[in-house]
Amino acid sequence: MPLSKSQPSSARADGQTLLERFAATRQLSEALVESLSEADATLQSMEDASPAKWHLAHTTWFWETFLLREYAADYRIFDDRYPFLFNSYYEAKGARIARDQRGMLSRPSLAEIMDWRHSVDHAMVSLIRSGEHDDLVALGIAHEEQHIELLLTDIKHAFFQNPLGPAMWDDRAPTQSQPHERAWHTHPGGVARIGHQDDGPVLHYRTQTHRP
Repeated sequence: MPLSKSQPSSARADGQTLLERFAATRQLSEALVESLSEADATLQSMEDASPAKWHLAHTTWFWETFLLREYAADYRIFDDRYPFLFNSYYEAKGARIARDQRGMLSRPSLAEIMDWRHSVDHAMVSLIRSGEHDDLVALGIAHEEQHIELLLTDIKHAFFQNPLGPAMWDDRAPTQSQPHERAWHTHPGGVARIGHQDDGPVLHYRTQTHRP
């Protein structure tokens, strides 16, 4: 069952709880693919791209592997076959399917992946509420945000190959709760400091020369 954004967690400096940030990120991933068909979500248009369905599954594998399996008491893995299918480049976590073969995964279905996502989301609630792994949860949120960007890039490339010129959305916003502004946003030029830092230690995320 999808998370509710009203569930409490420890307060954050920006006024949004960590659980709310987690829920909003997970829900955005799903909202962005609402208009995709099963074929759209499975399509891999080149080796350097991944199917939308794979992005949804890989980010779920991340939460299950690095948080639930490590820190949630009595957690049982959703499906023993999924780690091989949805690992990326985490060699310490075992073997994985070749990247250029991700588009061959007609199974599990998109609906099955959504069921897995909602099961993991439900299990994450008590773990986030405990407040014992805030830095790792924040890293997981940043990881899923990265894959949201990749998902959009990859489906745009896939649709570009189609001579029908399909669009991911029509004039409607991808989510009904967040109206889409069709306008330019300005930002002053210059050097800006980016990254993650709050009341805790700075999280360092090692960059890679290749995409996940």
